[in-house]
Amino acid sequence: MNRTAVAVAGDIIVVGGGAAGITAALVLARARHRVTVLDDETHRNATVDEFHGFPTRDATAPNRFRADALAELASYGVSIIHSAVTNSRSTETTVSLTLSDGSMIEGDAVVLATGVHDELPSVEGLADRWGKSAFNCPFCDGWEHRDQPVVVIDAAPGADHLADMVRSWTSQVTVVAASDIRALVGGCSTLSHVELRNGATVAAAAAFVKAPVVPRSSIARSLGCEVDEDGYVITTETGATSHPLVWAAGDVRRPPPMPHQVVLAAADGSNAAIAIHKAFVSQSIRSARTSVSPVADSGHEDRSV
Repeated sequence: MNRTAVAVAGDIIVVGGGAAGITAALVLARARHRVTVLDDETHRNATVDEFHGFPTRDATAPNRFRADALAELASYGVSIIHSAVTNSRSTETTVSLTLSDGSMIEGDAVVLATGVHDELPSVEGLADRWGKSAFNCPFCDGWEHRDQPVVVIDAAPGADHLADMVRSWTSQVTVVAASDIRALVGGCSTLSHVELRNGATVAAAAAFVKAPVVPRSSIARSLGCEVDEDGYVITTETGATSHPLVWAAGDVRRPPPMPHQVVLAAADGSNAAIAIHKAFVSQSIRSARTSVSPVADSGHEDRSV
């Protein structure tokens, strides 16, 4: 049986320009698929100075990481469209997404790598320091503040557990309720202390915030993908959703206690991309066999596209 690359290749849309989406697009493009990335540029780490824990990319600025990755994708012919998705629908064979300018793009399969967003408490000075001296993940930013005084801001259940984690890097940890804080204070984006509403101050070189994290799963919902009670997309280990043409990758499918890190999101994107390619290959084989014999294969558990 002879199958060409053209027979296997498909038009695949990746929604999301973070580590998961970029990696999925790269792996799919290298597998000779025609790939379009839709990136609305509302990245969770948009204000972060640098990320950590990614070998060879430790302490890289997220904007630099994305710029380098987009240049790589362009070398493989990947189309990049900076737009939000305003509507979506699907048939048995195609997913159609409407963009903010009213145009529409269609694909044989979709990767949803739309991520999550943090619902930060309304504390003066917090937004200006987010990703610079205020963080959510000690595995990402604890090392830089080892043995320094830090505060854990309690704005959601789990703050005490976060404080226990932070104490692995420093014993100088104070837990403060977000409602008790008047302001984060320091020069520019640095932090020197926290001012409380009762007039007291707490010395702190950094703040770790436990706040609600909300998955950006509206597209998944509109396509009929199953989500859990918190809105995270329910998938198999390879990112397959309940919709046969839709996969999810990255934080949008990783509910607590699963960690959120750039390196994990990238791995998730690769995992979904490989699963999609296998599904295309499986469908190509079945189509070829069906064209030769009227008796279709049976017993396959691979997903069709």
